[in-house]
Amino acid sequence: MSILARPNRVSRFLGTLAAAGLIFSLAACGGAPSTAETSDANGTRVYQSEFGPVEIPEKIERIVSVDFYTPAALVDLGVYPVGVVNSYFTEGAAIPDQYKTAVKDNGAASIGEYYELNLEAVAQAKPDLIVATSDFLPLDDPLREELQKVAPILTFEARDGESWRTRSLALAEILDKKQVVQPLIDEYDKRHDEITAKYGDLLANKAYTVFVPVADQWGTYADTHFSTPILRDLGATFREQQADEVNEAKFPNWFSYEKLDRLSNADVIFNMSTEKEVLAALEKNTIWKNLPAVQNELVFDYIPLSPTGSFGWAAENLDDLEALLAQVQAKVEARN
Repeated sequence: MSILARPNRVSRFLGTLAAAGLIFSLAACGGAPSTAETSDANGTRVYQSEFGPVEIPEKIERIVSVDFYTPAALVDLGVYPVGVVNSYFTEGAAIPDQYKTAVKDNGAASIGEYYELNLEAVAQAKPDLIVATSDFLPLDDPLREELQKVAPILTFEARDGESWRTRSLALAEILDKKQVVQPLIDEYDKRHDEITAKYGDLLANKAYTVFVPVADQWGTYADTHFSTPILRDLGATFREQQADEVNEAKFPNWFSYEKLDRLSNADVIFNMSTEKEVLAALEKNTIWKNLPAVQNELVFDYIPLSPTGSFGWAAENLDDLEALLAQVQAKVEARN
């Protein structure tokens, strides 16, 4: 069963923003230097990022984000980027609708897709600051030199399992918006604790895997992958992966269906694919059909918005995971 979006999500999210005084005018994002910064008389400050010092403007009014996640973290702060990747303008991208609506309604321009940036569009947006993540704009990417001619680039980590949180908090600090993000942190923590109180034993006592099948291959997402952080944050036990299942970039390595027996140590499988041809191929595969999770009918569609980008986004993940865990709990109880 697929997880469907709850109709009251957008209204609840916007209500939280309004209650916290988060609805700001376009690009209202000036910030004071933080403890991680030093400033000078030239209107710039040095921010000590995790990839080294970056000289950024004292006053930041126009931000371009060249990655998939960061626009959501900015919108959480009431800050509207002037340029975002094209995923925010397309159907089907795993981004909550309110973030797509927010960037479009506040005049953001498309700067190409994260894997094929349009340098001219970035320049036309006239940013004071370009925000990136290390996966979508690696430190050795030749495009960096051209982008740095447009504006300084502030880069965040993306693949450590906590990056959605650390990136959101760092932006709140840089833009002097800590008081703005705090209500969202409080709401996330409250919902997190409610779900762990209800499903803590289920999460701890079953071994989970997030399974990514394609036409004739498969991989699994580790607990540090950007699609699994909220599941991990809830205390889920992940199946033990073999050493060759994750590469140096923290993405899955791929295996033939002949090696599906590796998943025999998973009690519950969360399936990322809804492709009919892929599902049909699995249903015909003897190894798949004999896996314990399949035999016990503990295979479920994974949440649809899993690449968490911000606290507001994470709150949606909590809603989806709560509904998913209710399905798992019901199936486990029915078999006992």
